[in-house]
Amino acid sequence: MARLLLTFLLTAFAVPVSAAGPVVTWREILAVPEKKEGLFNEPESFADVIPPRMVAKDGIRPFTQVLKDVYDTFENPPETHYFFCTVYYTPQESGFTAERGFNTAPDSLKALPSKKFGTDFLKATYVEGFGRLAKPYNGRNYLAYNGRFHTRILGNRNNTLKPRESIAVHRRNSLFSSGRRVWILDPELYNEFGAVRMEVGDTGGGLFRSQIDLYWGEDDPLGPGADVWRPASCDVAVRWIVPVLIWR
Repeated sequence: MARLLLTFLLTAFAVPVSAAGPVVTWREILAVPEKKEGLFNEPESFADVIPPRMVAKDGIRPFTQVLKDVYDTFENPPETHYFFCTVYYTPQESGFTAERGFNTAPDSLKALPSKKFGTDFLKATYVEGFGRLAKPYNGRNYLAYNGRFHTRILGNRNNTLKPRESIAVHRRNSLFSSGRRVWILDPELYNEFGAVRMEVGDTGGGLFRSQIDLYWGEDDPLGPGADVWRPASCDVAVRWIVPVLIWR
């Protein structure tokens, strides 16, 4: 990657040694052996810095084409409603470090006073519902808001939440039922989540009836403060007035 970039830059611009001296050509520079040490000397080093984006489930296609395919699927268009969309995730305990500015002072959940974890990690876990432990407890990797340990991340009917696919809605919203498929037609959310078709997998009394909460998956927190409730690798916090197709 570095060699290709260097080739482009040096073919686009002359690189003189001095105002009166000879010009070093890109061929001469490329003939110099590359050093196998230092920053980004291997592809793995670069991959560790930039979190990889997921591949869209519906394929890498323009949103307008996806929209056309959705409407072509139905003889009669489903009901269209408008919601505002937010994002929730499973915070990873390993991402809550003092070096990143998080409060790591030992604390406990009211429902689990015998176990201590970092204060900010517990705060995020309580709000998001589940947290990924840095070290499993009795073979269970997840701590729930109610102080219980689990082997998987559960929805409202003992189902497993699916990253970039499961959504949570208000438990008394009559438009939805568990497992119902909906189509969220927003280009920014499509580009971020890689799909427009989602499944109701969770409910919550803390949500508004006009709100849809999209499950991102496991991730580090974006940062301390209010950013503990945002996944680090998701660029979307909230989207307003989003059309949603509901097939009933």
